[in-house]
Amino acid sequence: TLLAAPVAADTAIGLAGDRTLVMIDLAAGQVTGMTEIDYSGRIHGIDYRPSNSSLIAVTDTFEVVEIDPQTGSWSAVVTMDTPLEVAEGAAVIVDINPAADALRFMSGTTNHRVNLSSGAVMVDGSLTFTDGTEGTPMVGATAYSNSYGMPESTAMYNIDTDRGALLRQTAPNDGDNAMIGASGVMFEGPVAFDIVTDAEGTNTAWLSANGALHTLSLDDGSVTGSWEIEGLDVDLRDITVMTAAD
Repeated sequence: TLLAAPVAADTAIGLAGDRTLVMIDLAAGQVTGMTEIDYSGRIHGIDYRPSNSSLIAVTDTFEVVEIDPQTGSWSAVVTMDTPLEVAEGAAVIVDINPAADALRFMSGTTNHRVNLSSGAVMVDGSLTFTDGTEGTPMVGATAYSNSYGMPESTAMYNIDTDRGALLRQTAPNDGDNAMIGASGVMFEGPVAFDIVTDAEGTNTAWLSANGALHTLSLDDGSVTGSWEIEGLDVDLRDITVMTAAD
């Protein structure tokens, strides 16, 4: 059931196409603008880096960059010393671990961790289920909790597009995953996922899927609200939410 509009006072930035940023006012429930990133190739994904309140992205040459969402201009942060093999049409995960201030970079079952100071890549354990769930995780999007400043702890959550479910990557560096619960809907097309944390430590999980934005319960994976966004006529393949305080 679609509701009128979310009550959050935050701004979401979505990624569409190869390099288009889409600004979404979550309080008004509408797109407020689009910006083309000044880059000739494809952007794999974006995320908010809470340690310095910046928007980061990964390019198709495996360079981590910082982007000005208003102008689309960018500056290099670091270049990865090991590329990630990306299958044609596969989802690519770009997400900041706020506690470590490091980048989680994944596609398929490949699981990389990137040092944002040196560009050194740790090739971590392949994604798998360790809770008895049959098959292999089909991760289409990822988000970390407690993404505000430099938290003492965080938790990593994945969206399994094959099962329409929320997972917890219980040992991120080992690739261990456990099922939290099904969302109640199956996903068509790309999905985008982020967890926004306010100054009081409250986490809100946002999912873009099936042409609308949704909030998810991190306890059981269920959809707790859904909203049509006015002017959102493109599929978002990544999303990050900037808190109103920032």
